[in-house]
Amino acid sequence: MAGRLRPRRRGLVALSAAAGLLVVGWLATTPWLVDHWPRVLAVVLFLFVFVVPRWFVPARSAASLAGVEDPAARGRLEDDRLKLQNDVRIGLLQAVAGVAVIAAVVVTWQQLETDRRQLRQQLEVAGQEQAGERFARALDQLGSEQLDVRLGGIYGLERIAARAPGAAAAAAGGAYRPPGSGDPPSVFWGSQDRAQVFEILSAYVRTTSHRPPIGPGGADATLQTSQPDVNAAVTVLARRTVLEGDPPLDLSGSLLPSARLGWARLARADLRGADVRGTSLQHADLAGAHLEQSLLCGTQFQGADLRGAHLAGARASADTRWPTGFDWRAAGARLVEAC
Repeated sequence: MAGRLRPRRRGLVALSAAAGLLVVGWLATTPWLVDHWPRVLAVVLFLFVFVVPRWFVPARSAASLAGVEDPAARGRLEDDRLKLQNDVRIGLLQAVAGVAVIAAVVVTWQQLETDRRQLRQQLEVAGQEQAGERFARALDQLGSEQLDVRLGGIYGLERIAARAPGAAAAAAGGAYRPPGSGDPPSVFWGSQDRAQVFEILSAYVRTTSHRPPIGPGGADATLQTSQPDVNAAVTVLARRTVLEGDPPLDLSGSLLPSARLGWARLARADLRGADVRGTSLQHADLAGAHLEQSLLCGTQFQGADLRGAHLAGARASADTRWPTGFDWRAAGARLVEAC
């Protein structure tokens, strides 16, 4: 009998282990069972210790013992039966132990995943608060009376814009990235912050450029020397990473004489009535830009993209340099002796 039951016992142990793994997988997706696993484990142990062995190796019937008259032989048969029950019980408990180890690994992994999600949520909350504080601090710096503080606010806003996910991905492909923005893109800086940065800096250029110069003036003065903060702001706007769907910059009426804006990204920008006399816009992207009524005397456009640019009423002089093959008269500009 023992020889016949051993294969069944091994099969039972394997079946129990497989069933246990299925139960563990079920528990992993059932919150109620996860919370009550000690009770479930107690019921399983009770069944495996007291019920299953008796069911698997039942007591001998009177008919099976009818031909055994020797009491000693009957005793040996009963001992064999109890030993088989005990072997089955031990095999089942071994299967439970193996499943318990796997269950412990699963529970630990679930706990680690939960802790990681909670930590990420906490970091997101903290990061959003930090992002808001940096944004507010940069705005406060723009209103400072000290030039170096205003410059810090301008470059701080540039870093905020550069850390937006789309801008950071584009910058990783070779576009300009400002100093201090080498960290990986952060989920805490939304694309709306990036658009707001450009709107704020554009408004700063439009308004501040009309204030009296804070640096030395004269015929040889540049925007960088006469108004360093305006020059910094317009430079940040000119070298920004342009993404699909970005609104055009509004620099209408800005005073930007003798600025250095080579390779500027100003496609579709609104420069109506702007003063860009003597400004270097070599190789700049001005496709579709609005330059109506602007002052272009001495402006350097060599290599610039002026396709579709609007120049109605713009005033240019003999020393204005245009891209090769560009018909500035047909675009609406007119030649004057001086602006």
